[in-house]
Amino acid sequence: MRAVRPSAAVPRRVDARRNREAILRAADEAFSEDADVALDEVARRAGLGRATVYRHFPDRTALALAVAAHHLAAFKIRVRGQESFRELLRTVLAMQARRRPLVRLFRELPERSQRQYTHALVSLLRPAFEEAQREGSVRADLEPADLALLFEMHEAALVSGLAPRKPAEPAERLVRVFLDGLAGGRDQPG
Repeated sequence: MRAVRPSAAVPRRVDARRNREAILRAADEAFSEDADVALDEVARRAGLGRATVYRHFPDRTALALAVAAHHLAAFKIRVRGQESFRELLRTVLAMQARRRPLVRLFRELPERSQRQYTHALVSLLRPAFEEAQREGSVRADLEPADLALLFEMHEAALVSGLAPRKPAEPAERLVRVFLDGLAGGRDQPG
């Protein structure tokens, strides 16, 4: 009889996966309120011990990267749901406007990590973007890479300090301006 060796790809125990999900949910909630949340606070919100959180995530940066990856995975599922490009982009821009502490935390990540996630987001949006161009609802002179610039312009507008204290309404107006500016139409350059 042959000895069975444990596989290097042994699936995580159910409780370890459940704990990781609880940590990500708690971190997402905490980071949506304050970017400077300590891992101890995340552990408290997740109902787990501090050591459990540190076993999964050695520091706040690792946890922020995992939260960003979690959001990308959820967005990937939404993209597969065949929503229009306009609705997908509205979702991204609205989240950027509503989740300011999480965005600030993301902006503290190493530049390489920021570029990776931005590139991944643009890649997810690319098929819907190109479909919208074929349909004529997005300007033909734009490229998917221009979305990264759009995200930066949106971020600059949000952090400018020119918006009223209640940013939700002006942010929604800004989203509409960006979306309308992307729209294809008769006035676009030939």
